[in-house]
Parts: sequence; structure tokens; C-alpha cells
Amino acid sequence: MREVEFLPDWYPKVRKRKRMVALQAWVTLTLMCGLGLWMLLVQRNVHARDLELDGLRKDLTQSETELARLEELLQLQRQLGQQDQIFNKIGRPVETTKLITTLEQMMPTDMALLDLSLEGEEQRGGGGSSAWGGGLAGRAAREKEQETPKLRFRLRGVAPTDTDLGEFLHKLTGRPFFKNVELLYSHERQDRGHIMREFEVTFVMELAGVAGAGGR
Repeated sequence: MREVEFLPDWYPKVRKRKRMVALQAWVTLTLMCGLGLWMLLVQRNVHARDLELDGLRKDLTQSETELARLEELLQLQRQLGQQDQIFNKIGRPVETTKLITTLEQMMPTDMALLDLSLEGEEQRGGGGSSAWGGGLAGRAAREKEQETPKLRFRLRGVAPTDTDLGEFLHKLTGRPFFKNVELLYSHERQDRGHIMREFEVTFVMELAGVAGAGGR
């Protein structure tokens, strides 16, 4: 018995196309879901890397701060080391208390000392003259001057007027154990509405002289 097909020829093709379209739709949906999940993971990783980068920046900033503090400490250590070398060459410590007391005695009433620092040891030498020049007396004086330990100091302070500053410089120059007194600068300075003179002076100090000046 022969089977009779009542469906048209195009109907199976349409059903096959529908199945293909449905399959493509499912594949596309699956790809979109996978792509969305991948984008979510990427954003999560980027956020984690941003947090890690912020942590590294904070660590770097802290390291730079600690490095700057370490550099300051090393510089201070070098300065102290230079001062220790100077003191070892001299053979005895500088009597700072007597020095400051001597300076305070010469300062006018309204003058204030802001900073006093040691720059280094004053170089000793013959000054380019012959050892026998000027006779035996000149030679003995030069040898005595060369043997006297000397240090160069830098002093910074404030004075009410130029007159007070001039008086202080006159007293400083008048002391026999303060040599090579030099005024580096002097300019106006305002502090809480008060106008004063800020100045900086360098001088060379003979330690033997200041050691005996404490009782003056």
C-alpha cells in the first residue's frame, strides 16, 4: 500500500529553519551570559588591582618619608662625626657653657640668640712667610699662634636696633680670643608686630682664651 504525503514540500524546510534559529538563539544567549560573567570578573580584578596599587602608593609614600628622615639622621650623624673629629684633634671638649655665658654677657638686654653652630676647625698654617722672617720674636709668636686650637662658629640672632647690633659687634671684636669677626647679613624681621634686626655673624674662637673667660 502506498503512503500518501499530505504536507507540502516546504514545510519540513521551515521546521528545520525554526530549529536552527532556536539553536542560534540559545547559543547567542549562552555567549552573552558568558561574556557578561567575564566582564564581571574583569571588573572585579581591576578593582582588586586598584586597591593593591593604592596600597603600594601608600607604602611608597611612607618609604619616601622614612628615607627623608633617615637622610636627615645621616646628615646629623656626619655633622656630629665631624665635630667629634675636631674635638679629638683638639684633645679636649669645647666648653660650650662658658662660650654661651660669655656671649650673653656681651649681648644687650633685648638681644636674643637664635642659633649657634660649629662650622669647623680653623686651618692652621704659616701664612706663606719664611720661618725665620721677622726675627726670633716673630717666629715665636707665629709658632704660638699656630699651636693655639681654634674653631669657627656661626651665630644667628635678633637685635632691637642697628645700634644694639653695632654695640654687640664692637664687644665681640674687642675680646682677644674672638678673631675674624664678620657680619654676613643684617635685615629687618617682623615678629608679632615688632620690627627688629636679624643678623648672622661668623667668628673664630681661641679655645685657650674662652676656657679662662668663664669667671669674667
